[in-house]
Amino acid sequence: MIGGGKVNKSQIDDIRISKKQLFCADSGLNYAIKYNLLISGLIGDLDSVDIQKNVYYPVYQDLDQNTNDLEKSLHTINAKYIICYGFLGGRMDHTLASFNAISKSNQIAFLIGEEDVCVVCPKYLKLELPLNTRFSLFPMDHTNARSKGLMWNVDGISMNPNGKISTSNENVKSHIEVWIDNGLALAIFPHSVLQIILEQWPFSTQVN
Repeated sequence: MIGGGKVNKSQIDDIRISKKQLFCADSGLNYAIKYNLLISGLIGDLDSVDIQKNVYYPVYQDLDQNTNDLEKSLHTINAKYIICYGFLGGRMDHTLASFNAISKSNQIAFLIGEEDVCVVCPKYLKLELPLNTRFSLFPMDHTNARSKGLMWNVDGISMNPNGKISTSNENVKSHIEVWIDNGLALAIFPHSVLQIILEQWPFSTQVN
């Protein structure tokens, strides 16, 4: 999926190479048209695009002003997971709204930035990663978690958005495990390991 935020040429190339279905969240359509990408659908209140007439793709218009275009898209699309471009970077309020949106959704969504990827951490996560890979946990609620293999394991720490957090962490063992005992946290890691993580992500068991 592509939104109207910051998207660079490398990310456009990633979208093209993937050959996966591409949904546009409102003004994300402008990127798809500019770079001649095949569109599978357009979602949003459509206040930032031209009137859609005689287009080859389905249009899902939702005028609810209590939800943003990312929320509308996550509600509309039913997929194993969604790779989301154009929702990080640029305006800080849009980035924070994106964190909020994926935290409330049952749809697994990976937000892609220029350097990092952000996703809701499942209740149990087991990964094999290159040593010293940055792996952060940011609580979106009062959160208790446990971990193995990180430089600073989070056992016994009560995390909170305005209290203790676990950013700028990294793995000191190739095998890491994370348990979210209660609450909810975002996992943040470099884009360079996205494919490695996708191959190990517990899609069939994740419940936010």
